[in-house]
This record gives sequence, structure tokens and C-alpha cells, in this order.
Amino acid sequence: MKNSIIITLCLYLIDLSYFEFLRRSYAIKINFLTSTNSIVDKHQEGLVNDFNIYSKENHLNITLERTCLSPQNVSVEVSNYASFLELILKKKNTNYDLILIDNIYTNLYSNYVVDIGKYISNDTLEHYSSGISKQIGYIEDKLVSVPLYIDGEVFYSNRKLLDRYDEKPPETWDELIRIASKIKENESQKGNDDLIIFAPNFADTELTLCTASNFFHSFRDTVESDMPSYTSKNCIRALEKIKEIKEKVSSDEEYRCIDTELFRNLIEGNVLFTMFFGPSLEDQYYITPIPGERPGLSASCIGGQSIILNKYISEERRIASGKVIDFFLSWEIQKKNIINHRKYSSIPEIYEDEEVCRSIDCELLKKLQFIARPTNLLPNYNQYSFKFRNIIFDFIYKNAKASETLQKIEDIAAISFISPSSSLGVVVITINGLLFILILSTLVIVFHKKNQFYLKFYDKSSWCLSLFCLCIILVYNCSFLGPLTTFKCYLFQYFTFIGLLGLFYPILMFEIINFPSPNKFSEFVKRYHLQLNFGLIIMDLSYSALAYSLFPSKIKSVYVDDGKNFQKCFLDKTNPQYILFIIMVVSKVLVFPSMAVLSFIEYNLLNIKNEIKTITILLYFNLLYIIFFIIISSFHFEQFYFHSISKIVIIDIIVFINYLCIIWVRMYYEKGIKDDNSYGVKIVKKKHSRPLNNMEGRSLDGHSRSKSLAIKIINYHYYNTSLNTSKKDDSLNKSNTITQSSIPEINLYTGIMTKSQSECPMQSNQSEQSEQSEQSEQSEHTGKQNNNNNN
Repeated sequence: MKNSIIITLCLYLIDLSYFEFLRRSYAIKINFLTSTNSIVDKHQEGLVNDFNIYSKENHLNITLERTCLSPQNVSVEVSNYASFLELILKKKNTNYDLILIDNIYTNLYSNYVVDIGKYISNDTLEHYSSGISKQIGYIEDKLVSVPLYIDGEVFYSNRKLLDRYDEKPPETWDELIRIASKIKENESQKGNDDLIIFAPNFADTELTLCTASNFFHSFRDTVESDMPSYTSKNCIRALEKIKEIKEKVSSDEEYRCIDTELFRNLIEGNVLFTMFFGPSLEDQYYITPIPGERPGLSASCIGGQSIILNKYISEERRIASGKVIDFFLSWEIQKKNIINHRKYSSIPEIYEDEEVCRSIDCELLKKLQFIARPTNLLPNYNQYSFKFRNIIFDFIYKNAKASETLQKIEDIAAISFISPSSSLGVVVITINGLLFILILSTLVIVFHKKNQFYLKFYDKSSWCLSLFCLCIILVYNCSFLGPLTTFKCYLFQYFTFIGLLGLFYPILMFEIINFPSPNKFSEFVKRYHLQLNFGLIIMDLSYSALAYSLFPSKIKSVYVDDGKNFQKCFLDKTNPQYILFIIMVVSKVLVFPSMAVLSFIEYNLLNIKNEIKTITILLYFNLLYIIFFIIISSFHFEQFYFHSISKIVIIDIIVFINYLCIIWVRMYYEKGIKDDNSYGVKIVKKKHSRPLNNMEGRSLDGHSRSKSLAIKIINYHYYNTSLNTSKKDDSLNKSNTITQSSIPEINLYTGIMTKSQSECPMQSNQSEQSEQSEQSEQSEHTGKQNNNNNN
């Protein structure tokens, strides 16, 4: 019996051990990455141990492990911890689930973490979605990090010295100057010249920005007011007060005192006033809120550490990590952090707890008016802090003006744009407005009875479409007025492209209609050219609108070291819109080589000779423009005005020159024809018909027999009359006959003309029309010969 009991007990223990083994084997392991400057961090160790006990008691099946980076176990300096984290996150490292960071680097890691709000309980989210937590944890409504604990900068006043001179800690900066002047004078008379009167932490460290933020925030209008903008009068007064205090009671050396040296003097009791994140030295110093411009106004720069959740881990580990965060941020753990480790919580209500208030000064913490550092103004906060220090030092230690200094600070992260009300904005609006009016008013010229030659090129609807498309291109310049938006990016990426295509669609239709040989496609285009033009434009607009609505463009900020920052449109290659845009460009870019080939084919057609010249000029110019624009776009110019104005000028030039070509160059050619017809008597050297007939015959015969596309194109090039148009149904050329000169002409044809005679003025003004009629007769004769040959 006794043996059976022992055996049963042994089996039970074996089963228990086995199940514990299975539990540990299948438990979810969460790796918590931290850093510390000390050999042993009891706070972090306690958190991990407490959670594992809690997990076991509540059967969470989660095991928390900590990886701590410190000077003792890694070659990477802890000061470079932020760069190390960014490196491993960029590599999509999945070894670490939860990561402890300094809260100033929240923005730096925002692209590599998930929204923690999706994985924590509603109770936890409620406590950490407002107040201080919102200042340091949220980026664009996304809870990027949650504060494990916070720290606030407070004001230290030397208790011994203030009591000696019967003074109280200052509540305003003017009181500080008065008290400091009094104590400094008296202590100097006693030979105490080593006393540090006021050390505000304006050394070449990150704390400079924190100190400056305290001054700026303490000069806001009311306690409820937000921090004033850098260019406000409040900040000008704050900056001038910083220099006034230095000149009246402190010195450059005290302002430049680094934190380690200041900390040593603080412990030794050799500091009168300072502001600091640091130890509780209530025995030596009065610890109060930082002074302000008026009583009741104060500031306290937030420090501390926050937790982020790696977005590259599995969903299962994300959920488990959320339970770890819930535990860390629970009321009991936050109380324990405050009481045992002086790690303050960002939950305001916790400072009403009696147990907490027995261990710390809750009234002091309630009075602190927290202000977060501007960590989200630039992607790299260290870069922002470095620029900030260099600028403000020029004011504090040199002779820079307060207003200029603050404007430079504002420009560190400010995104510049052309304001419509600025002088440059007015110029842009005026120039583009005049171009817009000029283009639309040209319709009056085009439709005038004296200028019927324009309607030989296009009909009225096509002219309206072409000029309207030029105006569409001008719309792009509006994107440079005011802040950049995704819709303005859409205008650039699609409207400029569509505007150019809308300009060339009617030209392509015109060339197809006037193809040298009859074909069904040309007849179809002739009949439905208007519907095709508008249909292609509507199709392009619909395609681009769909791409924009489904996959909007991104905006990229360009930060310039010594200049104005700006934004530009950015198509990420991973964005499906990039693929859609490339497909559209590739499919539509075929319009230009098609026009080039047709222009070459139809270059010698006498009935549209001037139109083809105009089209050729347009093609050459737009080709050069596209090449130039690609070259300009390939360079990353980090200069705001060059980036903006260069593109505005390029767009205006492309619109204006295209306008000149299709309107005024065409008029120039027509005027040349009329000038050539102004003489009454013309001597025309008669051309021999046989060589021309032979050439035409060979061309047509080569066209019918050749299998080479290149030879066909070359043969078509020598055609001088379009066989694809008829007087009966030519809707584009109907009633568009050029008005000839009323002066009667006498054309003298002769085959005998000496070289000197051929150079006479009369012969230099030969009638192109007579040549055209002669060549037309020859072409007709050649056509009959070919028909006979074919028969």
C-alpha cells in the first residue's frame, strides 16, 4: 500500500514536470530590448520578474526576456543607442518585440512600429490617449509609443543661501534677477567667487533645446495657452530675457557649464539657481516649478522613456506584447515605479493616491506645466537639435538679433511655399492669368472671316479643344501657390501630361486624315475625329482620376541645411499608382513618334505644306522640352526658389511657344503665301515633266511592290498630293479656300532661262500656286499611267 502511494506520487510529479515542460516549450517568448548606463538596473529587472510571475499566475503562457545594452556588454556606446535601434529596425529585425527608447526619438522610429492602441486594453488606452502621453506618444492619430515613465525638469534654489538672505524661490524671471543680484553681490564681498549663480544648461548638448523650450513656454499668455510660435513677440521677450539674465547675474562660463560638471557642483551645494532633471536634493535645495514671465506661468521639459512595438513581428507576438504593455502601464505597477524607483507616471490621477503622496511631493508634480520637446518637426531629432543650438548660440554668446534668430529657428523645420498674396505669388498669378486670357481670346482671331486658313488645319471644335488643353497645362502652376497637397501632385503628374496630349491629339487626327493614300482608317478618323479627340481626353481624365482615388501620391519634405525647406511630390515605386502612371506614359508616348513618322511622310504634300511645317516645329520643340525637363528632374536641387520657379517658368515657356507655333507661326506662313501672290507678272521656269513623272511612277510602283516599311515611308515622303481627300466630302477643308490676291496674274512659262535671269527679282517671287497646279497635273497624268499599267 505504501509503495503504491509512493509510485502514484512519483507519477504525479512526473506528469506535473512534463506539463510544465510543455507549457514552457509552447509559451510565447517576448524579447524586451533596453539600455542602461549602470551595471545593474533594478527597475528594469523588477519589471521583467514581476511580469513573468503575473503571467504564470494568470496562465498567460507568455515569457518575457530582457536584452539590455550597456557599456559593459556591447561595443556600441549607449549614446549611440538611438542609431543602433534605427539600424536594426531598418533591417526589419524580428529578434526584438518591445523596445525601450528615449521619448525624444519617438518620431525617428514611427515608420517601424505599429499602432499600440490596437493591442492594448481600452482601460490602458483611456489613460494614455490624452495629456502628456498624447504629446509624446501620438503621431498623426497613431499611438506610436507609450511612456513607461516620465521625468520633468524642475528648478533648484540653494536652500542655505536663500535662508541666509531671507528670500524665497523665485516665481518669475525678474525675481530671479533681483535675488541673484543681491546674493551675488554679498557673496562676492565675502570672497565666495566660486559660487555658480545661475546655470541654465546652455551647453553644447541636447539639453540646450530643453532649456530654451522652458523659457519660451514660460512666456505664453496664459496657463492654458499652447507654446507660442517662435516668431511671436512672446518668444522674442523670452530670448531677450535669457540674454538679460546672463549679462546681469550670470556669465558665458556658467551658461556653458555641462551637465556632469553642473551635477557635481549641485551635489556640493555650490549652485545658487539651476534647472535640471536630477536627484531629489530636498535637504540642500528648494525644488519648485521653473519661473515664468508672470506668477503662475511655468514650464517643465518632459524626459523619460517610452515603449514601442516592432511592426515586423508576427500578429501572435504583437498580441502577446500588448498584454505585457498592459501590465507595465497598470495602476499598481506605475505606483510601484514611483514609490520604489522615483519613476514618475504620466497618469495625472495617480498623484491623488495617498500611498504615492506619502513618498513624493505630489503637489509639486501637480504644479509642473509639462512641455514636450519638438521631436516631430524633423525626421531626425538630433539634426534639429544640432541646428537649433548653433542658431541660438549666435544670439546668446554673440550679437545676433532676437527676431532674426527666431526666424532662423522657425526655418529649421518650416515648410516654405509661395503664398498667393506674396509679391512672387502675385507675379505668378498675373503672368499665368495673362497667358490664360491671351490663349482664350485667340479664338476670336481663329474664327474671324479673314483668317479662314486656320480652319484648314482644324475645325472650330478642335481649335477649342487645343486651346483649352493649353490652359489645362497652366493649371499646374497653381500647385506652387500655397501648401502642397496630394491633389496638387495629381495636377502635376496627370494634368500636365494630359494637357500636352490634348494639344497633340487633334494634330494626330489631322495627319491621319491627310495620309497620302486612301484607307478606311483615315476615312473613319475624318468622320469621327471630334468624338475621338474628346473620347481620348475623357479616357485619360478618368484613368488618372481612378489612379488618384485608389492610390494617392505621397508628399516628400526636403530639408535644407542653409536654406528654405520645401515639399515635393513623390511617387513611391512600391505604390501601385507608380505602375499605373508608367503604363499611361508608355501607352501615350507613342503619340509623338507616330506624329513624327506622319510628318515625314506628308512633308511634301502641297495642300498641307504649311501645316506640316508648323507640326514639325512643334515636335522638335516639345522633344527638346521633354529632354530638358527629364534632365532637370533627375537633379535633386535643394533650393526652394530654384525648385519652384524653374518649373513654373518651364511650364509657361512650353505653353507660350506651343501657342506661338499653332497660331502665329501658322499665320506667318500664310502671310508669306499671300506676299508671294502680290505680283501681277511672274516668270516661271517650266519644269520638265518627264523626270517628275518617272519619279512619281517609281514611287507608286515601289509602294505597291515593296515589302519594306522603311521604303514605303520614303516613297510616301515624295508624294506631293494627298489621294485620301476629295472635294466632295472633305469636311475639314470645306469652305476654307485661301483668299487670293485680286491682282490679275500673267504667268510666263519658259524652258529657256539663263542663270542670271533665274536670279532676277521677278523670278525670285515665283508663284507657288502655279507650281502646285503643274505638279498636280503631272501627278494626275502619272496616276493614269499607273492605272493603265495595272490594267
